[in-house]
Amino acid sequence: MPPVGLGAMPMSWEPMLDHRDRAIATVHAALDVGVRLFDTANIYAPSWERVGHGEALLAEALATWTGTAPDVVVSSKAGIDWGPGGAVRNANRDHLRAACEASLTALECERIDLYYLHWPARAPSFARQVENMLALQSDGLVQRVGLSNIDARQLAVALDVGGAVDVGGIIAVQNEYSPRFRAHPDVIQRTNEAGVAFLPWSPFGGADRAHKVGTQYAAFEDVADAHGRSVYQVALAWHLRTSPNVITIPGSTRPESINDCFAALDLDLSDDEFETLSVTTPEGTSQYPSDEPAPPLW
Repeated sequence: MPPVGLGAMPMSWEPMLDHRDRAIATVHAALDVGVRLFDTANIYAPSWERVGHGEALLAEALATWTGTAPDVVVSSKAGIDWGPGGAVRNANRDHLRAACEASLTALECERIDLYYLHWPARAPSFARQVENMLALQSDGLVQRVGLSNIDARQLAVALDVGGAVDVGGIIAVQNEYSPRFRAHPDVIQRTNEAGVAFLPWSPFGGADRAHKVGTQYAAFEDVADAHGRSVYQVALAWHLRTSPNVITIPGSTRPESINDCFAALDLDLSDDEFETLSVTTPEGTSQYPSDEPAPPLW
C-alpha cells in the first residue's frame, strides 16, 4: 500500500455541504492515482446532529467509483461523544461499541479495517481503554486497532496490553506532527521499533495554515524551488523521510490537490535537504491543545 493516504476530515465539515459532488470526485481522484488508505472519524461532521456524516460520504464515494476494485483500507475513530453540550471524551466499553456499530452502518460495512481510539479519556485507566478497543476486535467488529493522540508512556502501556502488529495488537498511531508542531518524536521512534505505523495528522499544520508552510518555514519553499515541486510535496516527502513507518494522510477537498500530494512519493530529498528542513523551528503549539487530564496508565 502506498504510504500516502487521504484524510477525509476537510471534506466532512459544513463548508463542503454544498460541494458534495466535488468531495466525492476528490475520493475518486485519489483512487485513480493509487491512494488505498482513507481516514475518517464519526465526529467528522458539520454538526453534532449529523455525527457519521463524513463516514457516510466516504462510503458513497467508494461505492460509486467505477475503477477496478482495489484493496482499500478505511480507518475511522471513536472515543469522543459529541452532543448539544459539546464534545466529551468517552472510552467506556459500551460507548465505544455503540459508536462502532453506528460507524459500521454509516460506512456500510460489516467490519471496519482500522479503528482508532480518537483521544484518551480521563477515565477509566488507559490500559482499560486499550482493552475496550481490543474487545471490538475480539468481537469481530474491527479488523485492527489503532490509537490517536497518545504519548510514549501510553504507547508502552498499549503495547504491553495488546502487543504490536506481529500478534494482532496495535497496528497504528495517529498523532499531530507537521512543520509547525513536532511533539513526541519518541513516539515515532518507538512505533518504528515495534513495527507500528505512524500517521501524522494535519501534515501541513492544519487546513487554515497549510498555505503558510512555505512562507513561515522558508526552507521548505527553497527545497521546493530547487526541485521544481510544490511546497506540499516537499512537506510530505519530509514526513516520509522522517521514519520508514510513516504514512501521510493529507486532507483535501479538490481532485487536483490529490495528484500533487501523491507525487511526493517520487521526490527524493538529499540528506542535507532533509536536515535543513528538520532543523527549522516549529511553533510548538497544538491545533487542539488538550485541557483534560490524562487518565492513569493502569
